[in-house]
Amino acid sequence: MSRAYRVSVSESLNRVVQAEDGLCSKLELLPLLSREELAGLLAAELANRGFTQEGDVALRTEADGVRIAIDVTTGDVSVTLSGEQEVELKARGELAVESPHEVEQAKLRAQDLARARLEDAADVATDKLRQQVTQKLEGRLKDLKSELDSISNKVTAEALKVRAGQLGTIEEVHEDAATGSLTIKVRV
Repeated sequence: MSRAYRVSVSESLNRVVQAEDGLCSKLELLPLLSREELAGLLAAELANRGFTQEGDVALRTEADGVRIAIDVTTGDVSVTLSGEQEVELKARGELAVESPHEVEQAKLRAQDLARARLEDAADVATDKLRQQVTQKLEGRLKDLKSELDSISNKVTAEALKVRAGQLGTIEEVHEDAATGSLTIKVRV
């Protein structure tokens, strides 16, 4: 009668998992002025809203970690959010062998099994963090869309005023904040 040997190995893993999500969009700016003039108006409006200029890109990082980058020359918008989390994982690998000569080899296979389970658990933790980051970003997009629309409207209004001044003498400007309408009376 042979005797079965149970080989049990415990492994642990401490890891920092990271996830990032983002999206790209474009500001809708009418080509009323030259690209350089529009870029100047856009950069000025973004500076008023807390963006810092680094070359052609205006950047702002929100308190919740959302990072907004806007290329003032093209109007390209990039919104990203990153997250990281430290995870402590433990796993066991168990095998049964019938001979004492197989114990050492079984320990190695049990370690491999435990490590594979740890990697699977780390992948699950990474996916869970990625879902949390995506969900948080989606929650912020509504507010950001409204702010980006407001920036686009403000820059377009300023561009219309500059263009009207280039066409002739501006006699009257009427802006209705409630409806967002702009009326410019120009003497040509």
